[in-house]
Amino acid sequence: MAPRSPQHPRRPVFRLLAAFAAVSAAGGVLSAGLVVPAVAATGGLTSEGVDIFNELPGDLGDQTLSEATTILWSDNTVMAKVYDQNRTVIGFDQIAPVMRDAIISIEDSRFYDHGAVDMKGIVRALVSNAGGGSTQGASTLTQQYVKNVLIQQAVENEDAEAAAAAVEADGVEGYARKLREMKLAVGVEKEMSKDEILAGYLNVSYFQNNVYGIEAAAQYYFSKSAADLTLPESALLAGMVQNPAAYNPVKYPDASVQRRNVVLNRMLELGKIDQATHDQAVATPLQLNTNPSRQGCLSAGTAAYFCDYVVHVVESDPAFGATVEDRRKLLRSGGLQIRTTLDPTVQNITQASVNEGVNPGQAVRAAASVVQPGTGNILAMAQNTTYSPDDEQVGYTTMNYNVGRAMGGGGGFQQGSTFKPFTLATWLKSGKSLDSVVASPSQGNDPFSAFTACGQKLKGGRYPYFNSESRSSGSMTVRRATAQSVNTAYMSMEKQLDLCDIANTAQSLGVYKAAPTPADTIKTNPDTYELDKIPSMTLGTNLVTPLAVAGAYAAFAAEGNFCKPTAITEVLDSEGQPMPIPSADCQQVLDVNVARNVTEALREGWTSGTARGVGKGVLNGRQVASKTGTTNDSTDTWFAAYTPQMSSAVWVGHESVVKSLNRERINGVRRGGRIYGATIAGPIWAGIVGPASDALNLPKATFTDGTNDGLRTTTADGRIKVPSVVGRSVSSATAALEEAGFDVAVASGRVASESVDEGLVAAQSARSAAPGATITITRSSGPAPKPKPTQTQTQEPEPEPEPSQTSDSPGLQLPTELPTELPTELPSLGGN
Repeated sequence: MAPRSPQHPRRPVFRLLAAFAAVSAAGGVLSAGLVVPAVAATGGLTSEGVDIFNELPGDLGDQTLSEATTILWSDNTVMAKVYDQNRTVIGFDQIAPVMRDAIISIEDSRFYDHGAVDMKGIVRALVSNAGGGSTQGASTLTQQYVKNVLIQQAVENEDAEAAAAAVEADGVEGYARKLREMKLAVGVEKEMSKDEILAGYLNVSYFQNNVYGIEAAAQYYFSKSAADLTLPESALLAGMVQNPAAYNPVKYPDASVQRRNVVLNRMLELGKIDQATHDQAVATPLQLNTNPSRQGCLSAGTAAYFCDYVVHVVESDPAFGATVEDRRKLLRSGGLQIRTTLDPTVQNITQASVNEGVNPGQAVRAAASVVQPGTGNILAMAQNTTYSPDDEQVGYTTMNYNVGRAMGGGGGFQQGSTFKPFTLATWLKSGKSLDSVVASPSQGNDPFSAFTACGQKLKGGRYPYFNSESRSSGSMTVRRATAQSVNTAYMSMEKQLDLCDIANTAQSLGVYKAAPTPADTIKTNPDTYELDKIPSMTLGTNLVTPLAVAGAYAAFAAEGNFCKPTAITEVLDSEGQPMPIPSADCQQVLDVNVARNVTEALREGWTSGTARGVGKGVLNGRQVASKTGTTNDSTDTWFAAYTPQMSSAVWVGHESVVKSLNRERINGVRRGGRIYGATIAGPIWAGIVGPASDALNLPKATFTDGTNDGLRTTTADGRIKVPSVVGRSVSSATAALEEAGFDVAVASGRVASESVDEGLVAAQSARSAAPGATITITRSSGPAPKPKPTQTQTQEPEPEPEPSQTSDSPGLQLPTELPTELPTELPSLGGN
């Protein structure tokens, strides 16, 4: 035995005993007969003890417990839990009475009879410990609650010293810790009822295996709620509290059963149960039904990537806190209930279609997002990989291909001709119609100066481009160029527009680059890396994400009403109160008629263009507007399309390398021809939207066609088509021409016409002209008078020809019929 210090070894103990006397006075629980003689005889020590006690903190502070956040599907079923500590805080009435009896019996049988401090037990333990006897505890449940809360606070603050101090048991430090607990316990019992303290104790207690609180323990060990615990189950959990590691039933079943029986014996001794109930419980074998709660999104199954996206939304959106640290703490310890937009039916259908289109476990990747028009709700998000940090295995990754880098994704993918609808929308916004005619040569090679960005001609070299699927050349309408995805026609359109206007249209619909390129300046908001305004933009060379494309196409379906893709519909805090959530911020970013015309053009792509035949037997007569996308050498292929109620974008390609899909072995088959957007991505899309629409019993809604109101039809050289006014009155003809943007002059003379009544317009000076040009109209003088026949005439004279109608532009050559078979291996930059 080590020698005692000669300097008053008992003095600290007596000082603390004096403080205990002060505690007894404050708690109103100590009678004069329980004061030890040394303290009773030493008034100075008692006074000193009161001073010590008064100097201690009496407010436990924030007693909020770290609680798991639950992420829910749209139908309120659990998707995943995210936490630092697996805990669900519940109320007193949500705990089985037999569980409450068990914990009181084994931990503090006089809990409801004494105050915050059981002085009788404290003094007994103190004398035994100070005299070198066996170590005793005697803390009340309230004191144990205080101790566990102090530990919780230290862990939350990452304060290792405070955590160690909260459990110190030896020497003067141990007595000081006890004294502090007593002072805080007195304060707790002034603020909380006994029932509330008991519930708080069971909520804060640790039950091993990263399980905190009685509700999580009941779920983990017995797959049931705390309200449904039986007597043997309650006794086992109550016994664990003393030493969770030693009485862990998963690792030490025999020890846990022995401890359980100790609890049952104590309950019998106290009269909480009778002999028969006791004997039956003791005879009950250990019957665990474990339900381990896997941390985070690993447990979300097919929704794992979406779950990860939700986590990124919470951690990045200021709606959930001022700083990233605040938001992460709220997510992992705030006990939130996050209800998401993900529909389990649509998600399962989407995952199945993606996996069928490109089987998991191979180098080729596929991803799909589904967005609801008019709300922005993300209904599904899937890819043909397994969510796992073990990315050394093929097909295992935590990278979400549907979103950008800031939200857990990568750098995005070139979208090919699925970008063309944004150029088309800009074309319509500029006042030009679908029936305008544009040049569509088989290939082109233009100087950068042929293109304008933000009002300035581009500088640089030349940009060569080619057609991909279409062999058409000459000229064609924009409507047909869209359906057949003719690259050269769209380059002609782009040269008549401003690249900044096209980019702004796409960005107003939520399409930005998925990640910054070296030329980008890092911005505060990582979701808004602006598109590169280069000649190839229209052919889809910017790297974007399936979710962004699906959200943009949803706006076309909603007639120009863009809603940001949204993952969360409701968040409740730990008290069940609603919290602010990120808004879809729905706005009418496109004129309704512009959006309708885009849809009208894309519908022709579905029925007779590049997507013809994709949805046979799957869409069941539903109206679809679609666009294919194929980049150079088929390195990335896309299919983006929508019905009035559902929008989806599907990408198929390689994630980490630029590699052609052509001649790639996919699903065990090496394809001989070129792979287009309609080859693999198209059937995946159809396998999503058709079955999902049927499963949700969505009606077969129809689109509204656009009109030419306010739009001008132009010719291949950019001139405006002059509407025909022959046969109209002068006033009607003048109004029509002025509405089309022309000035009008009425010729002083008249011309004879066999077909137009006198006074009506018989001729106009041009069929196409520059904007603002003057169109001269000439009135009819009626039929020319016929000469009187003579007896020598044998035949009627030939009628005089009507005045010719002049034109300021050459006649148009309509393109010939497209080939029925798709060409192979035509080079292109961007594509359909």
